[in-house]
Order: sequence, then structure tokens, then C-alpha cells
Amino acid sequence: MTILLGFSAPVFTAACLLILCPEGAPTSMGGSLPLPPKGQSHWPWLRAQESSPLTSPTPQHDLGTDYYSYEDLSTPEMPGSQHPSYQPCDYHHCRHLQPACAELREETGCLCPGVTGPDVPPEPPQLGVVHVTESAASLHWCAPSSTVWEYRLMYQADGDHTIAGPIFNSTFRMAVLGGLHPSTSYLVCIMAANQAGVSPTDDGSRDHGPCRTIRTLAPQLPYAYVVAGLAAMFGLVVVAALTWHFALRSRRRQFHGSQDNILDGEVGPGGVANGSYGGKEQL
Repeated sequence: MTILLGFSAPVFTAACLLILCPEGAPTSMGGSLPLPPKGQSHWPWLRAQESSPLTSPTPQHDLGTDYYSYEDLSTPEMPGSQHPSYQPCDYHHCRHLQPACAELREETGCLCPGVTGPDVPPEPPQLGVVHVTESAASLHWCAPSSTVWEYRLMYQADGDHTIAGPIFNSTFRMAVLGGLHPSTSYLVCIMAANQAGVSPTDDGSRDHGPCRTIRTLAPQLPYAYVVAGLAAMFGLVVVAALTWHFALRSRRRQFHGSQDNILDGEVGPGGVANGSYGGKEQL
């Protein structure tokens, strides 16, 4: 009994304080927070907490309004300066008589594709379709991604030595190789060169490599010879037909004339006349 009275005394005292002081009750009992001192809008300890860098919340940016685009950023324009052109150059690796991209860049300020410098040996060009005739071949190639000063043509017949062909400047993409023999196989190669050296070649087995194995066409008769032969044959046929016609006509006339001579009593081809039929019958 003594223990219960000792325990209930503090509880009874706390309950009386809560009933007598409702303005100081915490919010869990339905009261409001205590007001700060007069002349201050915040409690001093709350202001110190807000200014602390450890307790300051990380600012959240509004993605709907707080953003920027890299396209909007611009460098301040200097007096007398011009905006550089960032358009790619009108340069094609396979176009015939194509100026060097460095020249186009100097003229228009365009952007060139990446190429190696003149101190590096060029990569091999890509040889395209090769058209052949009886004694010539037409070649077309594409430039490599390298600095090229000139193109060199090389060809070799089966079992023969290598022949150095003509040299073309860096703008060329087409060439005609003449002086070939009919019905002959050749290995034709195109090489790029600069101050560092010459591009490598291969055996012609690659589809888009620098070399190609070709074979010239067989010799063919010119059309004039063919026409002349047909005309001569037609003339012989006409002459033979006319000869046969006149010979047959002469033979028929000769046979008909002999029969008339016999009936009329005239001298025939054999010089003999039939006297019984020579004149009119006498009564």
C-alpha cells in the first residue's frame, strides 16, 4: 500500500499541472506551439539550425523551368570576326577530278574528313569496276583516307615482267590503259604516293583492293569486212543465177530451131535438108 501511494503521487501531480496549464501543453494534447520572444520572428536556436551547412537541405531544381541548352550558349562576337562554317566539305573520294579537301577547307572553311598526313605512307586506293576491250582497259578507283600527291598505274601480263604505267595527279579517279594484247590476262594495280612512300598492292583477289585481274577480249573482225564478204557472196549468187538462166534459154532456142528446119526443108545445123518437105504438093 505504501508503494502504490509513493508511485501515484508523482502521476497525480503531473496530471494536475496539465489541467491547470493548458496553454503550455504540447501539440499532442491539442495546444499550439509557444510563441517566440517579442521582437523576433524565430527562436534563436531555430535560426542557428537553419544557417548550419550540415542541416541545410539540398536545393531541388525545377526541371520544368530551370534548364538550359548547349545550343543557346554563344561566344560573344568580337568586332570584325566572322562565324566559322561547320559544314562538311563537298568532297567525294570517288569523284573524278576532285580537288583536294585541304584546298576546299582553305577556300570555304568547311570541315574535311580525317586523313593521315604526308609523313605517313598512304593507304591503298579502292579499285572499282574495270571495263576491257581487245586492246585497252578503263579503270575507276576511290581515294584513300590519306594525303595523296599522285597516283601510279602498274600492270603485268601472265608470265611477263611488271610494266609501270602513266602517273596521274591527286584529282584523278579514272584512267584508260592501252596497248594491251587480245585474249591476254593482266594484273592491273593503282597505287597512291606521297613524300613518305607508296601504298601497298596485292594479288588482285580482293573485291575492293588496289589490284584486279582482267582478261582482254578476243579479236573480232571489223564490220566493214563482214559487209564486204556478204556483198561478194551475194554478187556471186547473182552471177551464177544469170549464167544458168541464159544457158538454159540458149539451149531451148537451139532445140526449137532444129525442128523448124526439118519441117521447112531448110538446112539444119548438121547441113542436111529434108527434100520431101521442101515445097508444096503438086496435083
